[in-house]
Amino acid sequence: MSIPPPLRLEVSHLLRSFGGRAVVVDVSLRIAAGQVTCLLGPSGCGKSTTLRMIAGVEHADAGEIRLDGALVAGPGRHVAPEQRSVGLMFQDFALFPHLTVAENVGFGLRVDRAARLRRVGELLEKVNLHGFGAKFPHALSGGEQQRVALARALAPRPRVMLMDEPFSGLDNRLRDGVRDRTLELLKEEATAVLLVTHEPDEAMR
Repeated sequence: MSIPPPLRLEVSHLLRSFGGRAVVVDVSLRIAAGQVTCLLGPSGCGKSTTLRMIAGVEHADAGEIRLDGALVAGPGRHVAPEQRSVGLMFQDFALFPHLTVAENVGFGLRVDRAARLRRVGELLEKVNLHGFGAKFPHALSGGEQQRVALARALAPRPRVMLMDEPFSGLDNRLRDGVRDRTLELLKEEATAVLLVTHEPDEAMR
């Protein structure tokens, strides 16, 4: 009998309003390690606000958020974003232009130099960017920049990865391959993934 993967993220009855207008209403979900869940909907329906509340950069008006069973947001409790072990990927990649690829990937690691170099090298291999460590973001294609952003987000081994339409800036020729490889790597790392999109085809993949 196989053991089910551990539950990484549990969201219960989230509520968020702005200026008296409810943006997120009674959102609940559960995501296990290595599982990908998609939030599908048009712009302005509260998808990104839900991600921000899970990340901790937005406060919920009501509801609870648990990571690996620990309460990180709820009545009287709000754990800071940097203490949540949550990774973020956005459409614009958000790479530091003045840092090399290797420096971008290792930026958030709080380990000694040798351990940082090992982790950076391992991730560049996984995203098929071996030998790119000394390059700067401006010298990379859109697909390559996206893979650097993925490696950087994975570097600290987050329990949960939040992805806000990260593939929409890529052309159709690149999008499918980059998306499939990204989700494959996240599953290999046993990361729970919450992906936001407004495209039904992407949600069904």
